[in-house]
Amino acid sequence: MTRFEQEISGLLDRQVAERKGTENTHYWERSAKAEVEKAVKEANEKAIVEEDGAIRWKTGSYLMDDFCEKLEYAGYAFSRSATREARDRQVSEELKAYRSQKRGYSSEEIAEMRAAFGSGQVIVDIITGERITL
Repeated sequence: MTRFEQEISGLLDRQVAERKGTENTHYWERSAKAEVEKAVKEANEKAIVEEDGAIRWKTGSYLMDDFCEKLEYAGYAFSRSATREARDRQVSEELKAYRSQKRGYSSEEIAEMRAAFGSGQVIVDIITGERITL
């Protein structure tokens, strides 16, 4: 069960009330419902649903899964799986472009890394896999 599902169902509120020995305030449930309304409004204004059902921002990025979860709860017309597939393709292409355009580190960047991590340490760029010994 996702955090959102716990909030919207009232489960999180019940757990908090039980743990604290207080009355259920329904804070998280109300907050989650407000987030759903906000997500729908934002999607209506700033997103595009493509022919295959994938939803993306007008700026080009496909929506993240946690945002899609709120839209799906609201019954918004889109495909969460198509969005996920399109987003995965987009991220893969962006990472490939980043790796191909990656230049080496300047002497100033190396000096900053050495100051932060210490001489002789091995730093790994998690995107390219490049290892740099300081």
